[in-house]
Amino acid sequence: MEYTIIMNGQSYDLPKKTIAVMEKLDEVLKVDSTNLNVRKKFEKLHEFVKGTVGDDAAKEILGSDIIAEIDLSDLTLAVKRIADAYDEPIRNYNEEKASRALSAIPIDKIISMTKAAEKMASVPQNR
Repeated sequence: MEYTIIMNGQSYDLPKKTIAVMEKLDEVLKVDSTNLNVRKKFEKLHEFVKGTVGDDAAKEILGSDIIAEIDLSDLTLAVKRIADAYDEPIRNYNEEKASRALSAIPIDKIISMTKAAEKMASVPQNR
């Protein structure tokens, strides 16, 4: 399976979704719940992005390889896009499955259920 993110109009390929990649991603996504200071948290995010897309691509995406010069929103967004890219095939599968289930319902049953609901709504309520 292939995984890709788009940043600044450029496409970047990601490594396959392995246990090692997911362990690193899980660790990075939990960084806000740690007692690390702000610099250390963003350094972890930066290391993750570099480890995932490579040093050169990370520098291109983030505009620098020096943490003090990087826009931290760009860094956070890169991590989120990486996470989304790895989740996309499963999300697409679930959407397709739901769509197939919905289209499997015979249209005549939907129409008859709608008519029955309309009739019930028009019946006067006894109080």
